Amino acid sequence: MVMFTTIPDVQNLRVSEVTTNAITITWDAPPDGYTVGNRYAEATDSSTEGTRTRTPAGRHQDEHTFRNLNSFREYRVFVRLRDAGGNEGSYSSITARTLGEAPTGQPKNFNAIPNITFITVEWSAPDLWKRNGIITHYIIEWGEIGSLTTLNYSVPNPTFNTTDDQRYTFRDLKPNTEYAFNIAAVNINGTGPVL
Repeated sequence: MVMFTTIPDVQNLRVSEVTTNAITITWDAPPDGYTVGNRYAEATDSSTEGTRTRTPAGRHQDEHTFRNLNSFREYRVFVRLRDAGGNEGSYSSITARTLGEAPTGQPKNFNAIPNITFITVEWSAPDLWKRNGIITHYIIEWGEIGSLTTLNYSVPNPTFNTTDDQRYTFRDLKPNTEYAFNIAAVNINGTGPVL
């Protein structure tokens, strides 16, 4: 007669902390006679498919931190138990996304379309790899300037507009007046560099 022993699954696997480059997972302590087997984190997005960070088995642990992960990437984390004979059970898994950072790229292709009493400005989002997350909105700083020959200037009493679009029209402006515009992308982690 052959007997098979079923190795239990990891119980109550959960994410306890997430940073821009680390994910900490916890689980209930293994039952007596079992230790934690291999565990690993694997990126689930197509840009880093197959990227894994592995950690060898440990004894009676109920927490692990995966470090040196990419920011704003989704990872599927796997953990399994091992019995005293070295046999390992099935992986239990959970998915978590590392936090992003503020955008590191500026909006691109800025264009201002003037009219007599309004100016429409248009732009493109920063390069995908410089967004560091989902762009939630844009901040536009604008105001009057003295002349086009002024290269380094500060705008007194600037006005800030917030928009989700990549186009905005400033209305009721003074005719024959020059205006300056600065724009920055914003995600949940902060404001990026100004264009």
